[in-house]
Amino acid sequence: MFPKQMIDNQSSSPSLPILVMAFAFFATFGSLSAKEPAKSNAMRMDDILRMAWENQVSLQTLKLQLKTTNYDWEKANGAYAWTAEAKGTAKNTTNFNLPQYAIQGTKITDNTLQAGINKKFTTGTSLGVSVMDNRFETNAGKTQSSAGFSSFAQPSYHFATVGISISQDLLKNFFGYQDRLKLASARRSSSIQRLNTLDSLSKSLVNSLIEFWNLSLSEEVLETNNSLLGNAKLIRDIYSKKANFGFDATGDIHQWNSIVLSATSAVKNSELERNKNRRDLLASLGKEPEESFSFLPVLNEEKIEVTSDYEEEVLVALEKRYDVRAAQLQLKNSEDNLKSADNGLLPKFSVGGTYNFKNYDQQFPQDFYGILGGRFNQNTAEFKMEYPLGNEIAEAEYKKAEADKRQAQLEWTETQNKVRADLLSKRENLTVSYELFLEAKKNKGESKLFYDKALSAFRNGRGTSLILRNAMDAYVRSQSNYSQTLVTYNISIVQYEISKGTFFEKYSIDPEQLALLNTEENQ
Repeated sequence: MFPKQMIDNQSSSPSLPILVMAFAFFATFGSLSAKEPAKSNAMRMDDILRMAWENQVSLQTLKLQLKTTNYDWEKANGAYAWTAEAKGTAKNTTNFNLPQYAIQGTKITDNTLQAGINKKFTTGTSLGVSVMDNRFETNAGKTQSSAGFSSFAQPSYHFATVGISISQDLLKNFFGYQDRLKLASARRSSSIQRLNTLDSLSKSLVNSLIEFWNLSLSEEVLETNNSLLGNAKLIRDIYSKKANFGFDATGDIHQWNSIVLSATSAVKNSELERNKNRRDLLASLGKEPEESFSFLPVLNEEKIEVTSDYEEEVLVALEKRYDVRAAQLQLKNSEDNLKSADNGLLPKFSVGGTYNFKNYDQQFPQDFYGILGGRFNQNTAEFKMEYPLGNEIAEAEYKKAEADKRQAQLEWTETQNKVRADLLSKRENLTVSYELFLEAKKNKGESKLFYDKALSAFRNGRGTSLILRNAMDAYVRSQSNYSQTLVTYNISIVQYEISKGTFFEKYSIDPEQLALLNTEENQ
């Protein structure tokens, strides 16, 4: 970041006036040092996850989506709910006063009230029960013009009917075979949507962690640049005093003025980046962007060992990872869809019938008394067959289902291979990122020792400002690198847990409590 040019005529041992000036300067301004970040609100990873889980806007949206992932299943299953119906008709007929209406009547009232329930079962059976009251009245044989037909006169009657109807699908939907396939497919489709949403939830949580850690890193960068700026100003001031005493024949003061300007620009840019990251994070948490917010992330520095049994980890990942479970359900759906399409090539055939109990009386509800005695009954039986000639639609659906199954098989194989590759990469990342963190930690210690010795030498007049500047730069940059590698290591830990499918389990977050996975998702 800063130019590293040796001063051509720089002496390794400053003269006495320069030493006096340097000691006076340090007595006035203090020693050069790396500033430690002044932060508060220590938050561990589980604290950050809890805050994100409760406040992150994107996570709240995904949690709401969890509550609606059952749509396909509920819609398909709703077709098998009991249905109640009621209807009524009022019919009044006035005929011409002609001989042919003498028996039928010229004024007829025919009112009907009907209520019933029906249901379609997953066995391909349809059942209905209905109750009907029909009030019938006619003036046949009651008028002067029809006096000769007085024997046909009748009072107002209520005709009661209790009917039971049943039908059964055969062939294409043999005892509900196709209906059950479609219902199972809808159930899995809802589970797939839920699993995909849970997978998005886990990734969104990781992104929330990274947003928090990025803010922490931007704070570190700002502190680093402030330290570098302070360092540059101190050394620039030394050379300024040196120039005032006439000991800066090479014009080093101009070089340090340039370094200070560059460091000032770096501080301003890093401050802008820090403020932007903080506002973005607050907005994502549903808070005011100008709200005061500071925290100190407590990151894990302990070594996380990868298990020696890689194949066991693969089995765990295939069992628990949401994307794998979704791909497996998609494969089962494609298999059932092919069975349904194959069955769709058959004709549609159904048999059924009704049994109606009838009775009558002049009053309601007396017309229903004794209706089950079987005095007046009406029975029907029917069958119905449908088969489109050519059946091109069913053939097209079969071809598509066959291709979809092959595609799902390829994707399932690819998913398993991706899980293996992802798990291998995350295991390797975890090991290497920890080694890099240890190296950065060691480098931080070594650069601190280098800086302390360079500072001591400079105070005693044995070192140069260039060596001190390089030592300070190395120290503050080692601090930044230490923070970066620590965050990278913690990200590797989280990614390792996600690759195994144990992320929520490890951090005691139970997203499925909002919308439990259907217990029949694997059927």
